Amino acid sequence: MTQALAEARILVADDQGDVARTLCGPLRKAGARLRYVSDGQAAIEAVAAQPFDLVLVDMKMPPEEWGGLWLLRQLEAGGWRIPTLVLSGEGAKQQVIQAMRLGAADWIVKENAGEELLDRCVSILGERLEQALAAASDQLPTPIAFRIARYIRTTDPDKQLAEGLHALESVLRLAATLGLATTPPAPLRGITPERLANPSMGTWFNLCTALADVPGAGAGFGRLFSWLAPDSAVRQSVQEFITIRNDLAHGRATPRRADRDRLDALLRRFAHRAASCGSSDLAVPTSMTFDGARYAVEVLVFRGTGKPNPDRVFTHTPVVNGTVLLLDRGAEPIPLAPLMASADTQASGTALCFQFDGLQRGKAGPGPTTPLKYSRADDGDEAIGAYPTATWPALAQWTAP
Repeated sequence: MTQALAEARILVADDQGDVARTLCGPLRKAGARLRYVSDGQAAIEAVAAQPFDLVLVDMKMPPEEWGGLWLLRQLEAGGWRIPTLVLSGEGAKQQVIQAMRLGAADWIVKENAGEELLDRCVSILGERLEQALAAASDQLPTPIAFRIARYIRTTDPDKQLAEGLHALESVLRLAATLGLATTPPAPLRGITPERLANPSMGTWFNLCTALADVPGAGAGFGRLFSWLAPDSAVRQSVQEFITIRNDLAHGRATPRRADRDRLDALLRRFAHRAASCGSSDLAVPTSMTFDGARYAVEVLVFRGTGKPNPDRVFTHTPVVNGTVLLLDRGAEPIPLAPLMASADTQASGTALCFQFDGLQRGKAGPGPTTPLKYSRADDGDEAIGAYPTATWPALAQWTAP
């Protein structure tokens, strides 16, 4: 019954710390990881800094008389959709109604919570995790959404683990791509020219872990990687799945149900956090106008598994048509070239998005004119020359001496 709480990250916002710790004891015993804050402002700062799967909100706490309502308004205004459970005192019926209108998933009378709190948390998270993968296949950037959609369509038990590993790799790969494109260049420990020439699932993971330690790492990368692996324990689990992937590929192992179940839980937690916190978008500009103050840019957004969706964004900086952009919350669009590229295709009548996938090289090592190679962001098919002007020096600065 409590499986939904295993490894769940729950934020408890309550100015009565001792009472909250006693109340949440059953959640901790069920495997949840709890963090306590004493007011709404601290809760907002915590949510902005790290991922949470559920927020417990005490109605009466700072910064106002009804600080729980203040917190719910801030979460709504900030675009966070993390499920919230309101802890209400007796005689606060009107405030509870307001909380539900502000998006609270449920409420409970704090003084009489007992074991009821555990059941409510299991119900809320269980429902969200059940829906998470389907939502991710519709809402997340295409490179991830496509692989997740294939995973949830797979019914053969022996193939589910392989497709789940492909989905996990797609998360690592996009996170590493965003990190390289948006972080100040610096040599990364363990990243050699040979590894970047033919990157594997392990290479993408090593890039992510190394980039996470670089000062000034891109915010979009940081959020995406933290939704998957917010701490060292989860990173160790990811490393174990990479080993399983390698063993399966070389015939040293056969798919096991236990591994499949663990991977499914990891992917669902990632998808839930991504949906709750608002994912960044990948887009390609197609035209641009200037009104004297800012640019209105028509873009195609690569979201979900269908064709790119038309949209419009505004920026104070001009962009180049055909350049893949990262659209991040409240920030100017960030060009992702040369790690990502786009191309028009007459066959589909729309744009295609490509991701860096190593180097085009012969027997000799990478040189100043060695071009990068790319694969499609949806089905993974290789597309040589999607961005022909990109060469090895664009990536060499990331390799360790």
